[in-house]
Amino acid sequence: MASKCACMRQVLSVFIKEWKIFLGVAAVLSLQLVSAGQLRLCGAVLIGALLNFFYWLSTAARLEAATNSPAPQAKKIMLIGLLLRLGMVFAVLAIAVHIATELFLAAAVSFGVFYLSTLFVLARSEVKRKF
Repeated sequence: MASKCACMRQVLSVFIKEWKIFLGVAAVLSLQLVSAGQLRLCGAVLIGALLNFFYWLSTAARLEAATNSPAPQAKKIMLIGLLLRLGMVFAVLAIAVHIATELFLAAAVSFGVFYLSTLFVLARSEVKRKF
């Protein structure tokens, strides 16, 4: 349990250290929506960002659990984790598509943009850590 907390603390510390990048991404997405006259979709940007945040925390927890397990069990943990994370993403987006197509598109694009920015931030933090 302590190792799970350590891994999640490490992922959280990357998010906290690089909060300016995420704030900038959210500001750009929100400004694009405001300039297009779609102020009501700014909440979908927040939904996409939060979905991305919980996706990465879940990934960190599953990776930590898999590293402390034997190989066959680790494979099972990773497969179940993948299915749970994808199910979470699809559930939130399915709810969004039932509310409005525009809300779905805004949440999906926001999740994708924040996912890519998270990959960038994590890769950047690894490069900084190695040098």
